[in-house]
Amino acid sequence: MKRFLVALLFLNLPSMATECQKTIPMSVVEKVASSYVGKINSVKLSKNKNGECYYRVYGDTGYVTIDA
Repeated sequence: MKRFLVALLFLNLPSMATECQKTIPMSVVEKVASSYVGKINSVKLSKNKNGECYYRVYGDTGYVTIDA
């Protein structure tokens, strides 16, 4: 079982190693998100399990997720 988990981990490493590329300028993300969250506190670029990239923008009233 342990060998199976290690093999599974190595098979997923190439997909985990690729980083997200910014396709939308940060100024556009901030402009869109500010109408939903108010004052922006932080912006994080992340990738989900399917390999899709997204911005998570945190603000005064919560957060919003925007496709990257």
